[in-house]
This record gives sequence, C-alpha cells and structure tokens, in this order.
Amino acid sequence: MSGARTSRSRAVLLTHVLPSPDGVGLMRRGWRWACELAATHELDIVLVTRGAEGPVPRTPLPGALHVVRCTGPALMRRRLADWFEPDAAAAAALGALPGPVPARVLVFRFYLHDLASHLPPAWRGVAEMDCDDWESATRRSLAGLALRRGRWRAAAARLVQSRRYARLERLLLPTYRTVHLAAVEDATRLARLPGMGEVRTSPNRIVADAPPVPSPPPAGGRTLLFVGALFYPPNEDAVLWFARAVLPRLRRLVPDVQVIAAGRAEGSLRRRLAAHGITYAHEPADLRPLYAQATAVIAPVRGGGGTKLKVLEAWHYARPLVATSHAVRGLQVEPGRHVLVADRAGLFALHCAALLTDAALAARIAGEGERLLRAQYCLAPADDTPSPNLAPG
Repeated sequence: MSGARTSRSRAVLLTHVLPSPDGVGLMRRGWRWACELAATHELDIVLVTRGAEGPVPRTPLPGALHVVRCTGPALMRRRLADWFEPDAAAAAALGALPGPVPARVLVFRFYLHDLASHLPPAWRGVAEMDCDDWESATRRSLAGLALRRGRWRAAAARLVQSRRYARLERLLLPTYRTVHLAAVEDATRLARLPGMGEVRTSPNRIVADAPPVPSPPPAGGRTLLFVGALFYPPNEDAVLWFARAVLPRLRRLVPDVQVIAAGRAEGSLRRRLAAHGITYAHEPADLRPLYAQATAVIAPVRGGGGTKLKVLEAWHYARPLVATSHAVRGLQVEPGRHVLVADRAGLFALHCAALLTDAALAARIAGEGERLLRAQYCLAPADDTPSPNLAPG
C-alpha cells in the first residue's frame, strides 16, 4: 500500500463489499464513499473477504484495491447477525498496513468494528464509521415486520439481536471521530447517545450520468415496476403486502394493470407472486428494458433502515413513484410533488391508478423527482479512475 502516488493526502476505505455503481445497495453505498474519498485524496480500498478468493471488479475503481482474506477461525465470537469476525491472519495484515497515518479512515458498516480495532493504533484516532443503517433500530423494525406476519420466533430473535447491537453501539460508536448515517432521522436520534462525538447525515447518492431513459413511458401503458432484493425481509413484505392488500383494489380501478417484480426471490415467493398475477424477472442483468416499459414505479416498503436506493433509481430512470412514508424516510421529499405517498392500501391503490391514467400527472411527478435527484442525491461520474490493484493485504 503506497501513500506517495501524488502529493495529495491519503484516505483508506475499509470495507467487506466491493464498491460498485450498479451492484446491490451495499455495493452502491460503498461506491458513494469511494468516489467521495477519491475526489480529495489518494484512495486505498482495503477489502476484507471470507474465503480464499477475492472478487474482481467489473468497473474500474477510484482507488487502489488491497484484499485481506479471512480463512481461519475467528479471534472472538460476538453472537451477532452479520458481524464480521476477523481471524488471526486478517488481524495481523490490518495491523501491519504500511504508510503514514491517513487523513481519513472510513470503516464501512458498524459490524466491521472488530476489523477496524486491528488497524494501526494511530489510524484509529482518525477513524470514521459509516453505519449506513442504525443497526439496532433496523433490526427492531425487522422484528416488527415479522410480528405483522405472525412469525413469532423470528421476531423474538431479531429483538434479541437489536438489544445486543444497541449495547455495542452505546459502547463503541463514541470511539469514532465521526459517525455517518444515511437517514437524518437516525442521525438525530443517535447523536443523543451519551458520549457521542460528531454525527453526520450522509445520504445515499447514485452516479449522475445522462438520463438512461430519455423517452417517455409507452403511451397508454399500464405497467408498475418493483425492484429489490426479494430475499430481504422488507422487500418480501413490501411485494406481498402490495399483492394482497393493494392490487385487488387497484384492479377494480385499472383492470388491465400489469405488475413486474424484479430481483432475486426464493421459489416459494415466486409461486406466490405468480398466484397474484405478478410477473417475476429474475436478477435482470440490465434494468433499462424494465424501466423503459414501466409507466410508474412502486416502493411499498414498510420496514428496514437507512434510505432506499430504489427511490433514487426510479427518479434516475425518470419514472413517477408511489411509495410508503417509510420508503422515503431520510429523503428531502415533498409528497405530492416528488412522489405520491400512501401507507394505507386503499390510498396506495388510488395513487397508482392516478399515475397509470393521468399522463400529465405522471410526467410532473417524474420530472420533479428527477430534478430533486440531480440537485441532492447524485455523484459525479468517476471517469479518471486508476486500474485496480489486486494486491493481498
């Protein structure tokens, strides 16, 4: 790892996912940080992986990539879901990272704390933590979703995880110079914890390239699109709530409505979607054709944390959006202007019908959303990025 590529100061991004502008939400959040750090510093991306093989980036990274692999037993067990537990080799590699103290060290997600604790001691003094979601609050929200669906054991397990995360948040987050969260609501509440230092709202952003769908939706179209990782409980709950509670009402208003759910779903969910007449698109490599045929996008999300990239993506593709208030939490939206918002099934159906049948309304909502995206939630394209350096840590 070199700190003298140019006269600029150095930044380090410690992450467990390979940053990408077009991957899943975590990868895109990582890309947001990589671009921000690389804009003002020479960036080293330290990627910690489980197993012998490290991923190969499909998009040139805005920094030099260094891979640290965890292949042995964990040094300590936390009994926490998603917590990344380093082995002895990874801990040694992180502690031996060379070069002067970076100007910024960004740790990507709270559950990487045990990795960050093995960085050189002087580096810990400048370390920042990007929680993205507030983990304890997110897991409490997931418990609520499980209770709604009568999954009592899952709800209890998630509540236990929430309490464990909350204890560690109170103990560990005050040790970071700055803590970042995606949603302003989360940042405001976290800042009240005893001993907390600086807490910042750092919203999700996506790459601001040219509009990928310059043409309007198909004339007379009646297609709604939902995009998300359908194995993730909030997205599964969203699409099933829409299918059961919203879609029957919507069909009475717009009998020829078509609904597409795109992502990755287990077989049981696929069958349930088919029973409700919803078309399933399995892990599409290119979302542009789906957005091109969509009249509007839906985000009926009722739980989870952070801010939702699916909302930004709908604006990016210049499509009007109907969303729950939870789906747009943390975003500076004005309901009725940038998005139509509804938490009750009947109103959600009415909003969908309005966008499907009123082209002028749909165009106005889409245009306002796209303008908000480009004003507040866009990254500059990373055009001049160095070739990746796949050197082991």
